[in-house]
Amino acid sequence: MKIFLVITAFMLLAGCAGMQPVTVNVFKKNSASFAIGQLQEKTVGEPMVVEENLYFITAPVGANEYRPPSQGGAAYPLITEGMVFTPYGRLGNGDTLYTRRDFRPVTSQGETVKWDYCIAVNKSGAAYGDAACRLGLVRKWEDSPDDVVEMKQVYREGSVKRVLVYNGKLNNVLKLTYLEYRTDFRVPAVHQELTYDLSESMIIKFKNMSIQIVEASSSTIRFVVESTMDGATSVQNTEDLAPDRNEPKPVNAI
Repeated sequence: MKIFLVITAFMLLAGCAGMQPVTVNVFKKNSASFAIGQLQEKTVGEPMVVEENLYFITAPVGANEYRPPSQGGAAYPLITEGMVFTPYGRLGNGDTLYTRRDFRPVTSQGETVKWDYCIAVNKSGAAYGDAACRLGLVRKWEDSPDDVVEMKQVYREGSVKRVLVYNGKLNNVLKLTYLEYRTDFRVPAVHQELTYDLSESMIIKFKNMSIQIVEASSSTIRFVVESTMDGATSVQNTEDLAPDRNEPKPVNAI
């Protein structure tokens, strides 16, 4: 318990001395699996078209389970796979401290500490220690694996991925599945089964997308995309948005 009292005292005296703010670069990326006006061919079960409109930052994400060694009788939180960390500040040597609101040690009396707790990540993206965030005094981990975290794209609110999957043809009826991913990119937020009668038209429409069907069978389809689902005129670009000095709002990482 004494070590936590010492840390608290240091924090009151030191504040944020020596800690540099972190500029978080937010990127916007629009991409598609197709080129408008070009002939495409897919097999059953394959995505016919994929559109992505993404907002993301690069941040450390838990790659393997690791619990920092205890000290002063305190239990330190477990780093788990998929756990996303956000930047707190940059150390004088160029390494970065990252934190989470729900990521704090618990004292031997079972009390969660009040101060912000950070992990230290070097320029190569490897986590190697921890610190009381405001102090920036890093305690290096002994015998920790090199792959505790992995630097990944972390998606923010507003990111969306749209997918049309080809499910074959029965008689003249074309079968598709629409999947839309938003918050959790591992599980679709929208799952919709679609059917189109090709005897009525060889052009199928969904949202703002128009697709000219050239040929379709129970196993393959050949088609030309004439417009995108969201109506965008550009389907391939990445833009570096204005730096965000506020805490980013991570959605998920893939």
